[in-house]
Amino acid sequence: MWKECSIVGDSLNEKTAEISQSTEKVLSRLLRQTLIASLVLFLGVLFLARFFHEPVLQVSKGFIDFTGPLGVGFAILIADSVHVFLPPDTFLIIAVAAGLSDAWVISSASVGSLIAGCCSYAQGKYLLPKLDSFTRFVRKHEEKLEVYVKRFGFWAVVLGALTPLPYSWTSVAAGAMGMRFRLFLLAALFRIPRFYIYYYLIKGGWIAV
Repeated sequence: MWKECSIVGDSLNEKTAEISQSTEKVLSRLLRQTLIASLVLFLGVLFLARFFHEPVLQVSKGFIDFTGPLGVGFAILIADSVHVFLPPDTFLIIAVAAGLSDAWVISSASVGSLIAGCCSYAQGKYLLPKLDSFTRFVRKHEEKLEVYVKRFGFWAVVLGALTPLPYSWTSVAAGAMGMRFRLFLLAALFRIPRFYIYYYLIKGGWIAV
């Protein structure tokens, strides 16, 4: 019993310490993580283009032949709404390797991601309070992001849209904490420049070899 209380106390202390961190420190950490993630993505695409060019081409062609051009947007919708680590940038790599139109890929990826964010927002607002099993599953992850939503509000969703902060879980947290949908949707629109930047980062790495 004492051990369980101690664990709970430690968890609360950690959360309190996180909340007490300065805004500048949080933003600096997220900026650093974003830059590192961008560099890793670019180098990863360079590696794939240099050593696995043909296999990636075959996988990309097979994916597009099976799903059609809409497949990229639909896959990103799933990646950004299913609460597991499934990077949407995987499908941007497929789109680049398949030679799809830049405007089409960015548009379909953005629309798919925005729909996914709305689905996650709805889960947090409407399902989270009603389903016990869903609540237990989601709360484990959503609580980790409440600190950002409480501190930054609108900008927490913007950070989720632009940085490695999980976009789907940030959207769930925004819905669970009652953020107005119009405000949430405005913040989620920052997902569009995120895909624009990452798409051309990927394309630059692919054609650089």
